Amino acid sequence: VMNMKDSFVASPEYRQFIAELKARVLSARISATRAVNRDVIILYWDIGRGIVEKQKALGWGKSVVETLAKDLQKAFPGMTGFSSSNLWRMRQLYSEYSTPEFLAQLVPELKKAGGTPFVEQVGLGEKILTGAGQQHQILAQAVPELLAASPWGHHVELLKKVKAPAARFYYLRATAQFGWTRNVLLNQ
Repeated sequence: VMNMKDSFVASPEYRQFIAELKARVLSARISATRAVNRDVIILYWDIGRGIVEKQKALGWGKSVVETLAKDLQKAFPGMTGFSSSNLWRMRQLYSEYSTPEFLAQLVPELKKAGGTPFVEQVGLGEKILTGAGQQHQILAQAVPELLAASPWGHHVELLKKVKAPAARFYYLRATAQFGWTRNVLLNQ
């Protein structure tokens, strides 16, 4: 039997209030998950870039990936994601998405998104694809932001199954735009 003090629970105002609170909690959880995902993808991009750059600059061989995996797992025992196979994927993520062929897909999108003033200000165009100067740096910032819109599992599947840079770009954009789950991505 409900007493008068608890009668508010049955009121429409309380039901609306609790429904709004539940929606806000769910929204905050989704937002937090997206923020964590974004940071993880940018971290993985940076790790991949670091491996590639050190291998080129210092002549490190393939064994550096295995050694890094062991050292990172030892340094962060509770964290997942630092297996040697995952580090190889991080390296591949950077390598595949920093090629001129992939960057060529991004330039028209930046022109559309940024509008003409932005494009003219940074000089986006063919010069970007040569890898020189400030323009390349801007693309180096734009690519991780594009990649950060999709979870790591999506990237793993795209890297394994899609070889054409234009197709990868399409699937990345569609995943971000339509919120595709991994299963939807795989079906596409």
